[in-house]
Amino acid sequence: MMQPTNRFKKSIPVLLVGLPKFFLHSAAFTSAPCHLPLKFPHINKDAHVSKELAPRRPTLLRSELAQNPVEPNSDSASGSRGSKEVSYAAILKVIDDFHQKDITTACPYLPKEPEVSSHSWVNNSSPKPYQSPITPILSPETANGLRSVAQSYFEQTRDETRGAFGQEVADLGRILSTSSSSASEELKKGLYEALIQQIYPLVRASWSNHDALLPSKNSHDHYDEEYSQQFPSLVVTSATVAAAGGYPGAKGAMTTLERDAGLFTVHIDLGNENEANPHDAMGGIYLESLVSSDTITEAVVGPLSLGQAVIHRSNERTAAFIVPANLRDVADSNQSLDSTTRRNIIQAAETSRHYGLRLVLTTTGVASSKRNETAKENDGDGLSGVSTQPEAPAEERAYRLRNFARFREDRIRYLTLAGLLDVDDHENHLWLGFDYIARVDNPEYRVDVNQRLSDVNKAIFHLEKAAELGPRDARVHFQLATALGAKMDCEKSLMKENSAKSETEAIQLSRVAAALERSAILESTAVKLGINGINDLATCLHALAETRCKMGEFDKALDVIDRWAECGSIRSDLAIENVGKIDNGTGGRLPMIEWLKTSDTNHKIAVKTIGDVPVFTEDDISMLRDAADRRFSHANGVPTSRYTMQYEGNSEVHLDDLCAADPSLKMRIDKILQNKVYPLVRKAFANDDEDSPEGPLCVYDSIFVRYNGDQARALGRDGASQPLHQDGGIYSINIAL
Repeated sequence: MMQPTNRFKKSIPVLLVGLPKFFLHSAAFTSAPCHLPLKFPHINKDAHVSKELAPRRPTLLRSELAQNPVEPNSDSASGSRGSKEVSYAAILKVIDDFHQKDITTACPYLPKEPEVSSHSWVNNSSPKPYQSPITPILSPETANGLRSVAQSYFEQTRDETRGAFGQEVADLGRILSTSSSSASEELKKGLYEALIQQIYPLVRASWSNHDALLPSKNSHDHYDEEYSQQFPSLVVTSATVAAAGGYPGAKGAMTTLERDAGLFTVHIDLGNENEANPHDAMGGIYLESLVSSDTITEAVVGPLSLGQAVIHRSNERTAAFIVPANLRDVADSNQSLDSTTRRNIIQAAETSRHYGLRLVLTTTGVASSKRNETAKENDGDGLSGVSTQPEAPAEERAYRLRNFARFREDRIRYLTLAGLLDVDDHENHLWLGFDYIARVDNPEYRVDVNQRLSDVNKAIFHLEKAAELGPRDARVHFQLATALGAKMDCEKSLMKENSAKSETEAIQLSRVAAALERSAILESTAVKLGINGINDLATCLHALAETRCKMGEFDKALDVIDRWAECGSIRSDLAIENVGKIDNGTGGRLPMIEWLKTSDTNHKIAVKTIGDVPVFTEDDISMLRDAADRRFSHANGVPTSRYTMQYEGNSEVHLDDLCAADPSLKMRIDKILQNKVYPLVRKAFANDDEDSPEGPLCVYDSIFVRYNGDQARALGRDGASQPLHQDGGIYSINIAL
């Protein structure tokens, strides 16, 4: 049964086993109603700290509190959330020791840079953010060999996935250990040549004035005479292989948008498994610092050929992803989220599974004899802060210190030290700003309004500094808007207490709106390229629409709501309508339809299919029900739907979630949508009083419902159903199973 979604209804198929519902949207976004959430989710201040190898997913609302910790094991630097005070020196000692452990044991099978006595120093205050030589860094034999052993490793270690492999990331050393000795040694030889002959020299030449590449300084801030010609050597501390794509519904991103540890990151493309047309899909790197208002592809380095590399500083936020070979050839003037470029990226990701190698580099550091002598004298207590190891680079010290701070109640203290260690890293200021906001938002933080306002002003100071140092980080601008809003709340409270005057509300709201607008623009680029999902963007646009309403700018608020609603057009990964191409296996026949009308006014309410051409065949129904039953059984009672309006006893799951885990099911559902559902909607509502959508139809959301009639009867309801509700999108389709 199909009906426009602007009519209330109650589903009453008491005897039905299941009911998939499609809420259709239009990619033209001309007539779609929308529903704004009531408020933002609360920030999780005690987020779980993940130690998984796979990268993290960034978020605007919840700062990346889950980063790999320093993992100190000694009592002197315990990472617990206890109250024990830990000195700065002790923490830095642990960080330096772990840095030394990494450079000696993390990747012992890869060579470190030969000893360097001098290098050409170039005074370049604004170096290019990346280097990507046209000539491949790895030979075809080495690149193909690495991809082959990684493919075998993933096939041996992955669980049952029904073909939906998702993102896979594994340590290169572990991958090589599963291959034959001769093959492993040959691949190591190829990596050795690439590092010694190309990667290390290129890094040193491109960032010659980086402090970590220069001779170390002693406490008197001049070069140690005895060691003035000893330059720190580059070394690999992490080597991982990532893979993604190669099945219907596959995502294009091979890694999540994040920054790495270390000092420099090297991405090397390893090609794909598509032997027939290996160049249909290629690798690319998204660099957040390259985001431009001109075209979305300005932020992409690529397409990359087999063995080609992209090298950048590790403080750049990047993501490796799959791109079409003709990425630069498509003139895409469409500024909507559902652009031609995005569709081409999705198609490229589905064609074959693509692989990439990521190396993280740091430097060994150089210890002076004076430092070692001092260390020996103070080695008794182990807490003096003087290490027998060279100091880790300041940039890496700050990165690890931020991770350590995540375990501490007094995290602001350690984040402040991180900011002093590396004054140019905008993330130090981002996390400081966020934590000042989190402190104010904490209900257990019982202080007066003046102290809260002081904390908010500190947050604004750090977030404005973060925006200056990292102007293209969408998270910074969103958090800045949050801080500015918190300042308004504090000042309103003060005005009630003592009639103090503050900036006019209009000026304050305009600053909030400007920060949110900037965040939305930056975040939308990552969404258009398939790097991020819509959740962060939708949250940001919701806040912007609310702010525009507070400003009385209702026309602008409606424009923002249109952008918010546009997110719904790409919410689902199910097929978008391909107008004019129908192949339903029934000779082009569609199910017959009849209108359901009101008895008094003869007003058309909904369309019901009749006749011998079903929308779902018996095989379709069995496939869908089996997939849903598997999901429900694995859930063990945990809710499998994002909807909050559910009757007890019903089981619900989003069809997107089922299809994401089963490419065969997705292919079948896509075919039903293209050949039956979309044409039926067009046929039924072609002469509707309202304007038909100009753009192609697409699924806004979809839900599979398994009803429990016995429990509904026991609870006193007339029958098993969903609660009375109104769907989002434009049209709603209910199919009996």
